Amino acid sequence: MILDLDGTLIDERGTVDQSFLAAGRVVHERAGIDADRFAHTARVTAQRLWWKATWIDPLSDMFGISAWDGLSEDFERAVPALDRLRAWLPAFRRAAWRLSLERVGVSDRALAETVGISYANHRHQNVRLLPGAAELTGRLVQEERRLVVLTNGPGDGQRRKLERSGLLEHVRDLVISTEAGFAKPDPRAVALAIERAGGRREEAIMVGDTYDRDVLGALACKVPAVWITDQSPPGRDQHPLVTPVSSTEAVLPALHALERPRG
Repeated sequence: MILDLDGTLIDERGTVDQSFLAAGRVVHERAGIDADRFAHTARVTAQRLWWKATWIDPLSDMFGISAWDGLSEDFERAVPALDRLRAWLPAFRRAAWRLSLERVGVSDRALAETVGISYANHRHQNVRLLPGAAELTGRLVQEERRLVVLTNGPGDGQRRKLERSGLLEHVRDLVISTEAGFAKPDPRAVALAIERAGGRREEAIMVGDTYDRDVLGALACKVPAVWITDQSPPGRDQHPLVTPVSSTEAVLPALHALERPRG
């Protein structure tokens, strides 16, 4: 069984939102600036700085990484292709937080450092499971499934999420884009996850929330996919190997339904 992480088991969007808001609260306490205003300004500023480095674009696409990762993770165990990124991260963080403060009328290098630490601490500690995620993984383990998490992103951040969420104990292995050297939807990523789950492609099922990465990666290997989505673009949910569901809580019944004909 192959499971995506962000948006499937972990509420990554909510965690990022809360981390920026935590940074905003620090600015409010120290400088009187509205916390929501600073949080919005910092998001926009970090995103623009990230993409301003034109060499980032292919790396972001290749490994599925973002400005939010760059503000908090060190990309430990990353493949050599990311060495330039790792060397650049301290300068990116300093510039992002200083410029964010300047844009709300504050010039304070010490505060910029404090705000950056607050953001990183919240991203590292405030890991939120999506409803049904703990029940899903626990039940799959009870059914003696071999669970492999296949995820794009920085290895240190993704491992930390699994550990802090309590899900790591349920997982047989991990395939992380920055450590493997390729990301979903590259079929090599799914093939490696199948190998680490035991190598039985005919028993593999991919569960994820992103069509362009999770589902297309599975289909490239002719593996069924359970697609968590609140929308069904025309034609996409018609593929015989794709089963759309509305939430993580709906995944287990869909898996059982998929496997009945096989039995």
